[in-house]
Amino acid sequence: MSRRLFAVFLALSAAALTSCSDGGGTALGGSLQTYGISGFDHAQVGDEYWVSLPQMSNTSGEPLTVLSGKIAHVPAGLHITGYRINSSGGGGHPLGPIRVGDAEAVDRAGAHKGSSIPVKAHDTSDLYYEARVKVTGTVRGDLTTCRYTYRQGSTTYHQDLRCDTRIRLGKPLDG
Repeated sequence: MSRRLFAVFLALSAAALTSCSDGGGTALGGSLQTYGISGFDHAQVGDEYWVSLPQMSNTSGEPLTVLSGKIAHVPAGLHITGYRINSSGGGGHPLGPIRVGDAEAVDRAGAHKGSSIPVKAHDTSDLYYEARVKVTGTVRGDLTTCRYTYRQGSTTYHQDLRCDTRIRLGKPLDG
């Protein structure tokens, strides 16, 4: 693929990944997570999972600070009990839900102090938000729309990025 076609592809991809809310900002782009659905079909009532929100990239020429990230649509059967900031730490960004307490759940949450995430111009943050989600009953939909609040200069913006995580009840994997 030529450099010119690749540049056009990147520009179109960045435009497709972002959507504004409330006449908000357009400086955030998302990660590969914004392209599809991640999920887990073997949940049990009472289980808790860490669900990662997309890593954020700053598509603008000015630095910004992400003040918060949350999942805007939470279906019946799931309840968000909290949020935290975690770090990919160079080891990658989880795409699907990870059960709280599983050995695969790499916890780098203590590596970042504070509740905001600075993102340099034309860069992607190693930090990302995670939601702690509890299964409370039959799940009637997906966790969708990741809503961010960020400050750029002296102005605060709101922006939604596409995200879709599916958690369903099913036969347990460990028994």
